[in-house]
Amino acid sequence: MSMVAEASVRYWSVAFRAVQQGHTLLALRNVDAAVFWTPDGTPPATYRIGTGFGEVKAKFIQPGQIIPEGDD
Repeated sequence: MSMVAEASVRYWSVAFRAVQQGHTLLALRNVDAAVFWTPDGTPPATYRIGTGFGEVKAKFIQPGQIIPEGDD
């Protein structure tokens, strides 16, 4: 349980730092999904983009598209 709590704190703190840097947070979903509105192709610098350990996938959705809950 303590590992889940620590992961949640890290998740929230990284999202909070992105907001402090001027990004607009739209949603925090499960421990693996944060939705930001950003200019085209500009992910928040607080996240390491990629598919390796400690990195996150970036999805760039066009205006009008819907991201279903849990769709990775």
